[in-house]
Amino acid sequence: MDVLEHDEQQGVTAPRAAWELGAALADHSVPVDDRDGVAVAQFLRMAADAWAATKTEESIDRALERVRFLRLLERGAGVARRDAVGDARGSEASWARVGWSLNTSRQSAYERFTG
Repeated sequence: MDVLEHDEQQGVTAPRAAWELGAALADHSVPVDDRDGVAVAQFLRMAADAWAATKTEESIDRALERVRFLRLLERGAGVARRDAVGDARGSEASWARVGWSLNTSRQSAYERFTG
């Protein structure tokens, strides 16, 4: 996988890193395994490291930038997941199928996304 793209002023952007992850998943260079997600986690660590390296030279600041980057991705993923569930429901997917895709029960999916 190529080094994450960055611009000279802001470094690696969160949207670009998310795009890179999506592309890696789509072309199977990052294998998807619902049981552990180890490969995805490794990619996210690499992306967070690349982000932090462009932001600062200090070790402690780099660690904090990695945390910040992962928080941004997590927040964005939550919004995207909620939108995707809404799209699935709008396409008449059952709560059982939504629950399956989230690796949870129908009832848990319903409670989580209807409140």
